[in-house]
Amino acid sequence: MSEITCFDISEPVLHISSGKFSAGLNWKHKHMYHDGNFEIIIVIQGTLYLQVDDERYVINESEVFSLPPFHHIRGFKESPKNSQYFWFHFFPKPNGLKIKDTTSMSENDIIGLFTNNQAALPLQFKMNSVDRAFMLANQVLDVAKNNYFADISIDYLLTSLLIELSEDYYQTLSGATVTEDEARINGIKEWIRSNLSEKLRVNEVADHFELNPHYLVRIFKEQTGMTVIQYISDLKLRDAQELLLRTNLPIKQIASMAFYPDEKRFMKVFKEQLQLTPTEFRNAYTRKFLDSSSFDPEVTITKNTDNYRERFNH
Repeated sequence: MSEITCFDISEPVLHISSGKFSAGLNWKHKHMYHDGNFEIIIVIQGTLYLQVDDERYVINESEVFSLPPFHHIRGFKESPKNSQYFWFHFFPKPNGLKIKDTTSMSENDIIGLFTNNQAALPLQFKMNSVDRAFMLANQVLDVAKNNYFADISIDYLLTSLLIELSEDYYQTLSGATVTEDEARINGIKEWIRSNLSEKLRVNEVADHFELNPHYLVRIFKEQTGMTVIQYISDLKLRDAQELLLRTNLPIKQIASMAFYPDEKRFMKVFKEQLQLTPTEFRNAYTRKFLDSSSFDPEVTITKNTDNYRERFNH
């Protein structure tokens, strides 16, 4: 399908359901029919093999798949074990969805679809930057699992994610140039993520990329707003938070898995950064972001559409 979906964002979309799913052995997406609701899938790792009606798509890590309503979707091949993705079902504003056939449209015509009140997404594209999108996705899940938040909070966060994805796609279309330093830092960040360890130091990163450590520190701070050490520390802390939320592992084991030298150091850093101990954080956020076998994200949405439409009238 050579199509782009345009969303009216003058009002927030209506969140229906969302989650983060990790594929087990021999898993493939079940058959669904999207009866009026829109779905966005963001692949975190691995690969999804999806068939939409009669067409097949392979969606890889850091790619976004945006499926409009009234299509059948199913897996046509098993995904690798531990493939992981965010999924979001929502209703757009009534009459706020337009599907554009891009077959005969020029690049400038497509760019013209992006306005202050309209976001646009193709069926599939690869994100240039994943950090902010992943952060917003996790925030949507956090609020959606927390019953004391009003529904409108989830709607606004999901709309923010939609805008962020649209902006990322716009940057791709508009040919926004990436400087040499930006490209280099993006590569360094990916390498750090893949080689995170207790003893990872600035000199080691600089040596790998054949850079002067002082030069690395300077351009890294210019491009990211943080030092290399701060970035490494932030990655470790985020890994620890995920483990606290998604597992029942003891604190000592989590400290080791997140590459802290010992449990005491981990607890000190955690408390300094979040004003909570690891145990307090785990108890405060008992919501599970990762779907288990007790909940199937591919179950067809059956909620009454009218109930959601009514919320636009208040």
